[in-house]
Amino acid sequence: MKNILIKSVVTFFIMTILTTWLADWLVGYLHLPGGDFGMLSLAVLIGCIISSGVGLVTVIIFKSTYQSVVRIAILFEVLYLFMLMISGTNPFTYFSEKTNAKLLNVLLYMNAVVVFLIVIAIHFMYLKIKSKKKLS
Repeated sequence: MKNILIKSVVTFFIMTILTTWLADWLVGYLHLPGGDFGMLSLAVLIGCIISSGVGLVTVIIFKSTYQSVVRIAILFEVLYLFMLMISGTNPFTYFSEKTNAKLLNVLLYMNAVVVFLIVIAIHFMYLKIKSKKKLS
């Protein structure tokens, strides 16, 4: 149980930090005004913390189901995407009105996929290195 808890806390922490950092970077990259979008990274951070908290409770309740980092990362992404949906972030509005503010909605959803792929790639590299050390 202790190993699962540590693994899930580390995974949730890394995914929260990466998601928040990329959201902050996106606002700067799109040159959006700070008055309207300056607090977006804080809102994403709060949403990720809520997703991490719900995910941690889920992992504790269903500890036999969440043994791998991949499942924990999928759980975080599902909760984060659900949080984006209920917050009113609609990625399809960009196709009717092409502005940078609407593009940010699309990129927030793509941000989730990028963070997931980064975490999975790091996890598989870690497993590969760990298996090489066992063989030596």
